[in-house]
Amino acid sequence: MKLERQLAWPCRDCDVRGSSFCSTLTDRVGNGAPTPKTEIPQIFFNVEKNSVIQESGAQFIPGPYVLCRGWAYRFYRFADGRRQILSVLLPGDLFSAFALFNSQSAFSVQAATDARICQFGSDGIKRELSENPDVCEAFGTLCSAEVEEMATTSINLTAPDAATRIAAFIGRLVDRMAARGIGRGGKAYPFPLTNIEIADATGLTPKDVEEAIRILRDDRVIDLSKEEVTILDPQRLAKLVLVAIR
Repeated sequence: MKLERQLAWPCRDCDVRGSSFCSTLTDRVGNGAPTPKTEIPQIFFNVEKNSVIQESGAQFIPGPYVLCRGWAYRFYRFADGRRQILSVLLPGDLFSAFALFNSQSAFSVQAATDARICQFGSDGIKRELSENPDVCEAFGTLCSAEVEEMATTSINLTAPDAATRIAAFIGRLVDRMAARGIGRGGKAYPFPLTNIEIADATGLTPKDVEEAIRILRDDRVIDLSKEEVTILDPQRLAKLVLVAIR
């Protein structure tokens, strides 16, 4: 893994800062550029695509790690080599909110694209949690969302057919991107995951994924190509999401 430390403070250029946990830790002043509210240490790293950033069971420095830019995912590697992707991380997501209190993770984190990450100092975050109600509320929301996202991914594995699983998986990601202002025009969104990664998240084979995407394209639900997904029929996609998680 190539992990390059970045010394500059890049938060002023972050597109999702206002809709992430980081928004509770920064102020906007003057020309609108964010500045730190507190003296919580931050270390920024650039990570190459496919790098395993955090290993399951390995010791690491406690503290929230935020995905500033790019995509990543949480996954578990079984003893026989199989991989289950537990959830996808979008810009603004924490690797795990629970990492603040634990120096060992039950899952690994891998970069799906070139990415930038930020490590916050754990002592400073703990101080903010005890003194700042806004930070405490935001952190609690993140803990709840993390558990819910991984639980929903597991429920999706019981969907009756491959096309429904894929539609639900993509639909939930699209909802999350829309909430953060990621994408263009409300119907087209970045989607850099490979068929292998989609398969590992949905319990299918890459061939199943390819066929399911073809069915969804022919049915005019979504079109997935060139690392972008276009929503052709938002209402039908929303219905497939509900079918998968019920």
